[in-house]
Amino acid sequence: MTRVLHILPHRGGGAETYIDILERLPGFEHARAPLSAGPSPAAAAASIPVRWPRAARAATRADLVHVHGDVTAILALALLRGRPAVFTTHGLHLLRRAEGARRAAAIRGLRAAVGAAGATLCTSRAERDELAALLGPGLARRLTVVHNGVALPAPAPADRAVTRAELGLGEGDVAALFLGELSERKGVLTAVAAARAAAGRGAPVVLLVAGDGPQADAVAALASPAVRPLGFRRDPDRLLAAADIFVLPSTREGLSFAVLEAMAQGLALVVSDGPGNPEAVGDAGIVVPAGDVDAWAAALAALAGDRAERERLGAAARERAGAQFSIEQMLAGVAAAYDALLRG
Repeated sequence: MTRVLHILPHRGGGAETYIDILERLPGFEHARAPLSAGPSPAAAAASIPVRWPRAARAATRADLVHVHGDVTAILALALLRGRPAVFTTHGLHLLRRAEGARRAAAIRGLRAAVGAAGATLCTSRAERDELAALLGPGLARRLTVVHNGVALPAPAPADRAVTRAELGLGEGDVAALFLGELSERKGVLTAVAAARAAAGRGAPVVLLVAGDGPQADAVAALASPAVRPLGFRRDPDRLLAAADIFVLPSTREGLSFAVLEAMAQGLALVVSDGPGNPEAVGDAGIVVPAGDVDAWAAALAALAGDRAERERLGAAARERAGAQFSIEQMLAGVAAAYDALLRG
């Protein structure tokens, strides 16, 4: 059994989902070493000095080290050298939010990480192209696109009506679902403002907001018949089955698992034009400028009033998920990188 140590920034999020999927690879045993106790800077400052030595010791017992995210790759640079190692980018969030001297430092760190890792896997072409432009042709050749993957579920379960009733949705309500961290990057307040505006124009839109995060209080303060905060939920599949539209107004993504899951469920999607989202939905969704509340409200109102278009987009999204973003394709891409490194 080949032992893989996954070093991730913290528990939860897309990196954790990614590793959950890799657990399906036969012949590999996966261990996880989150460097921080949580996503906040305070949690990182307190926990990384304690957790780093544990991760370093675990790396000496692993056959292969796999680091997740640009912050983790830079912090774990020493663990990438001298052993089979893989770096998956997961959105390049440090690089994309940094400016000035911090951005220059991030670029230097990423050049070192890509140079040290045996393989760098980008979850989207947008990530690959952005990183390649900064690295130069020599290091750019080390980048490989392996899209995130999703399984196609069975058609919506029979309890869709039950779930909608539990959520207080009426027969004529068109449910738009936001599912994810309630943060500025995810654009949740854009979705809230757009839903309120669309409802104000007479559209039967009800926005379900499932998740937690730093903007949870702001979302709760804007609750209305058109905006229903649900808090953190452990039943995302039921929420997806009960919804009619999926929304993600984020400013940047790698390749969102939530978007892929909504596509696989056959939902009509409205997403922002932030990196990663247009690549996921292609022509099987509506792409709206990030932060443009009027454009978002118009898109929601149009879909709420056109069931046939919702069904057309949902069918196209499900077909696209199966054809381009299958779990089998993701596993094959990661396995190829692992095998090439382990063969020497």
